[in-house]
Amino acid sequence: MKLMVQIDDTVIPLSQCFWIRADRTGCVFSSSHGDTAMTAADAHKDFTPRQRDRDRELKNGWTIRLVTRGQWDEQAKPCLMATCEHRKQAAA
Repeated sequence: MKLMVQIDDTVIPLSQCFWIRADRTGCVFSSSHGDTAMTAADAHKDFTPRQRDRDRELKNGWTIRLVTRGQWDEQAKPCLMATCEHRKQAAA
């Protein structure tokens, strides 16, 4: 049995999605396959094991989101490859 999820208007298998962890500017620092966690809270635990660190991240505007492969290519890949606009602006 495949677990299906809806992202925007698209229904796809969870196994074809990705969890991403981004700072308040939207720069992605972590990524995992969708089927590694059932909820954003579970994915956050995988990315950031200590509760106090998760609390700090959430307080500072970090987000954990489920995205499609296309969204991952657009939003996460440039950040993880250090070619995103976030990194360029931070270096300026």
